[in-house]
Amino acid sequence: MINILLVLNIIVVALLIGIILLQKSEGGVLGMGGSGSKNGLFTVRSAGNLITKITYILATLFFVICILLAFLVSRRERSKSFMQTMMEKDRVESVKEVKKPLVNKIPEDSVKEELKKELIKQEALKTKPVVPTSK
Repeated sequence: MINILLVLNIIVVALLIGIILLQKSEGGVLGMGGSGSKNGLFTVRSAGNLITKITYILATLFFVICILLAFLVSRRERSKSFMQTMMEKDRVESVKEVKKPLVNKIPEDSVKEELKKELIKQEALKTKPVVPTSK
C-alpha cells in the first residue's frame, strides 16, 4: 500500500511540476487558443481557469497522499535502533552462556573424595564439645 501511494505521489508531483511550468509568471497561461477570440477551443481566460483548476486538484492530491503516507508509515512497526539491536544480541548471548554447563566434567573419584570430606566436616559441626560451667 505504501509503495503504491509513493509511486502515485511521484506521478502527481511530476504532473504538478509540468502544469506549474505551463503557467505564465504574470498569472495567465501560455496563450493557448490564439489572441483571445471567443470562437477558439481555449480562450486565454478559459485556459487559465482550466490550468488553475488542474493545479488546485493536483496540489490537493499531493497533500492528501503525503498525509496518508505519513499516517501509514507511523503505524508501521518502528525499526529498532542500533543500540537496541546490540542489547538484544548481548541478552541472547548471555542466555546461551548460562545454558552451558558452568563446571567441566569432574572425574568421579575426586567427587567422591570431596563428598566424604564435606560429610566429615558436617559431622564435626554437629557434635559440639561440652564445656563445663560452674554454678
